[in-house]
Amino acid sequence: MKQPRFSKPVLLLIVTGLLLTTGTPMISRFIPLPDALKGFLSGLGLALEFMALVKADRYKKKKICQTSAPELP
Repeated sequence: MKQPRFSKPVLLLIVTGLLLTTGTPMISRFIPLPDALKGFLSGLGLALEFMALVKADRYKKKKICQTSAPELP
């Protein structure tokens, strides 16, 4: 099975988004955070993940369009 290759900015956005989304509840167990800050950090993490998905989809479509173009004689 072929593994998808993503660019470094896409991987960076995914990793950062996952860390923000999952790290906020873990940190709030030990350090009391206001609800607004917890919500902001979780929302920011989700937004970064969504941006990474959009960038990965655009990269995939761009790569498909470049490889499937018929050659002219």
